[in-house]
Amino acid sequence: TLEKFIKQGKIRYIGLSNETSWGLSKFLEVSKLKTLPKMMSVQNPYNLLCRTYEIGLAEISIREKSGLLVYSPLAGGFLTGKYRNNNLPENSRQKLFGDYYTRYSKSNASIVIEKYFDIAKKFALDFAQMSIKFCEIQKFVTSVIIGATTMEQLKIDIESVNVNLTEEIIKKINDVQIKYPNPCP
Repeated sequence: TLEKFIKQGKIRYIGLSNETSWGLSKFLEVSKLKTLPKMMSVQNPYNLLCRTYEIGLAEISIREKSGLLVYSPLAGGFLTGKYRNNNLPENSRQKLFGDYYTRYSKSNASIVIEKYFDIAKKFALDFAQMSIKFCEIQKFVTSVIIGATTMEQLKIDIESVNVNLTEEIIKKINDVQIKYPNPCP
């Protein structure tokens, strides 16, 4: 059916969402065996707090050219700094729906968020822009899906394209990951 839609020009490519290493591998295998359209992308969460994609899916993405479409690069706003120090801004997602979005409120999350915030501050970077840029520069990433509630947030997110993460910054980010691996899988 998807092949039919591609041939009709209704869609260009097909992809997966919230998939595992085994799942992506299986879809790629079946598409080769049956000469079906290839899964060109995987839309999974990926950010400084949740780097589980790197464990197995990254290698598959690179080798099979089936890139990651990053969702939640700002970890539901946690990587903007707005929830630091137990702050809950009015009308924020956490204030309104915090009981439903618990992925980024795990035990080590606030410690790790502070460490990343300190890196951004040390290098005079906007925390949100540093977080988005980190996702963008990964070899296995095809695109980063940003979300914004306000025009100001959208402008900040878009400006991340102009951010340069030096080797020193990336090393500091990776040092945090080594000490606190994937606090919010």
